[in-house]
Amino acid sequence: MKTAPLVGAASVLLALVLTGCGQDDAPAPAAPSGSRQPATAGSAELPAGIASFGAAQPLESGPWTATVRSLQEMTPPAKDSVPSGWSAARVKVALTNTGTDIALLPETSVTVRVGELGLETKPFTGPGVAGFPKPDVGAKVKPGATFTADVGVAVPPHSAGQRATVTLEATQAGLAQADAVFFEGKVPGATAPASSPPAATAAAGARLSLGQWSPDGVRISPLQLAADDNGRREASLELSVRNDSDDPRPGMGVTVRVLVGAELTTADTASAGLGYHDAPIAPHRTATSTVDVSVPSRAVPGPVTVDAEQRGGDRLMFEGALK
Repeated sequence: MKTAPLVGAASVLLALVLTGCGQDDAPAPAAPSGSRQPATAGSAELPAGIASFGAAQPLESGPWTATVRSLQEMTPPAKDSVPSGWSAARVKVALTNTGTDIALLPETSVTVRVGELGLETKPFTGPGVAGFPKPDVGAKVKPGATFTADVGVAVPPHSAGQRATVTLEATQAGLAQADAVFFEGKVPGATAPASSPPAATAAAGARLSLGQWSPDGVRISPLQLAADDNGRREASLELSVRNDSDDPRPGMGVTVRVLVGAELTTADTASAGLGYHDAPIAPHRTATSTVDVSVPSRAVPGPVTVDAEQRGGDRLMFEGALK
């Protein structure tokens, strides 16, 4: 099993925060804590709970409002910042202290998903895209001031012009649970034509094949295999989860077990945070993550079954072949 990388943040932000950099001291209009502000332009096309870029969303557990100001193309800060064929983008995120006291900046993470399937992007840091400071920095924001962070993400190929859904998770000092708010806009560039037709949905009670949607909105793609390495082959699959609810979903929360051969021998297991990155899913949106696993080389070619156990204990079996 592999541990998914977490978004980094440069410690040099400590000096910037303490000297006022990253903050805009202009007073911002306050919003009632725990309330939801309607999105501005484009809100009629968005489900309730998702704000358009540029609109403010109040956090429920503290005196803060969050805004995703923009998603813009950028030049990668280093050759290895983004995978081959991917593009680089800068997400500008602002947190405004709407209270009357100086407040510790919440521990904040940003997840960007693109397209109808909510394909995951990959975070990176570098000059000009340091992200949010680590919690131990203890960054403070004055009343009415705004802290702005630039977050770098690598965007998958053929995503230009597609929907970009941003999940912002902010954990207030002294609390264990994060507030999650959602924003939506477009990936810069002209929309590319769809590369493949939508996957089919299996009938209720039917056997599931890799690549199909289950009736309750879970899909696992066929496995992509690498070359043999000392008797094992690295593999990856795409896990997709659809949230058809009017409420946010806490995350995909699916544990994946790869079973090979007629004996259904367990080859590998991956779960949220241990094999793939997870984050809350916005209402009426889909999330897709790449899950890294491995299988014995002797199992190729041969049958494979992927057991997908959901958070509530429900299990789905997807059948296919390793080839």
